[in-house]
Amino acid sequence: MAGKRVYIETYGCALNRADSAIMKTILVESGYEVVDRIEDADVVVLNTCVVRHDTESRMFSRMEYLKKLNKRVVVAGCLARVLPAKVRRVLPSASIVVPQSVNRIVEAVESSEPQVLFDDFKSFVVLPRIVDGVIATIPVAEGCLDECSFCVVKVARPHLRSVPIEKVVEVFKDVLRRGAIEIEITAQDLSVYGYDLYGRYALPDLLESLLAVEGNYMIRIGQLNPRHLINYLDRVIDILKSPNVYKHLHIPVQSGDNRVLEIMNRKHSVEDFINIVTEVRRKIEGVHIATDIIVGHPGEDEKAFMESVKLIVEYGIERVHIARFSPRPFTKSSLMPQIPDPVKKSRSSYIEKVYEETAAKINMDYVGSKAVVTITEVDNVRNKAIGRLFNYIPVVLDVGREYLGKRGVVKIEDATFFDLRGRLLEVI
Repeated sequence: MAGKRVYIETYGCALNRADSAIMKTILVESGYEVVDRIEDADVVVLNTCVVRHDTESRMFSRMEYLKKLNKRVVVAGCLARVLPAKVRRVLPSASIVVPQSVNRIVEAVESSEPQVLFDDFKSFVVLPRIVDGVIATIPVAEGCLDECSFCVVKVARPHLRSVPIEKVVEVFKDVLRRGAIEIEITAQDLSVYGYDLYGRYALPDLLESLLAVEGNYMIRIGQLNPRHLINYLDRVIDILKSPNVYKHLHIPVQSGDNRVLEIMNRKHSVEDFINIVTEVRRKIEGVHIATDIIVGHPGEDEKAFMESVKLIVEYGIERVHIARFSPRPFTKSSLMPQIPDPVKKSRSSYIEKVYEETAAKINMDYVGSKAVVTITEVDNVRNKAIGRLFNYIPVVLDVGREYLGKRGVVKIEDATFFDLRGRLLEVI
């Protein structure tokens, strides 16, 4: 083991990034050095994503590249669970570690023979205690309670498994001691946190327990399925009123048409989403809403597509993650009659343009104003920092690393659909 250096390369969602942080935590505690450059590593851990076909292709291309290096490789993440046989064909010498087995990463790294670590339930014996600059991500649950027709992540992470509240609080306090200012509480579907442990929606209890911890920090709440969120919306609204919580909600609607939602087996209606957004905006001034929309899912005709466009425009959704539908293995949607690729491409281009125009118009309203930001990220290459408003909107600033973790007053001077551009006036 002595002298072993490990490089971890991560793709995909916040949960994958959290799994990488778990692996890094375990490896460092076991005496390994986690390096920043692949050239310096003895072992490469490829933490993969499989949510889209183009992502899958990229993962296998990366494996072909790694095959040419004289290094041991561990393939982890969702692709490792969904398509392990194909991983083995492409990279026969690699060890395979599924998301539920990340706590066994040392076994894979230490073994001279390829290992297949394929546990069914994640134990969460270790939670990440890694602070990236001033940001920490704490995964509090894996899996969900739904059966969406399009979702391959359900294959990769099939069971809801939550971390007890007291353990999350312990790790929360620890990352604060290590210098975290922004803490993202994340899960595959944060809205159902705790249902397996407590037999009820326990997210409000978790967040209230975290907010009882004194300190200078901001909590970012991860994505919440509208079907479940609507059952305890009032408590979440009260939590959003805390000065230690970003006024930001990520509520994936997936389509603006109820018939398509039914085909997707989403179990919420467009009206549910609208009611949530309307109620939150009525009670939380300046709240920032993000959502996801899948374009070109089977069953989406032109009228249904335009309902998604209409939803963005009429309700002024500030951030929209748009994905062109990609049939995934082992999903019901992949067996349905498919919409031709040129149609999907045309629709996604159109809705992207509409979204960008809508978001740019919303962001332009900030230009000329002064605001307080928390500086949480730095781009050392461009020597620019990212500050976050109270509602998580990013503000690009011409300042360097020495301002990381500070709060300041900024003047908003310009805006794009994606972010604001500002000038730091003073540190407070």
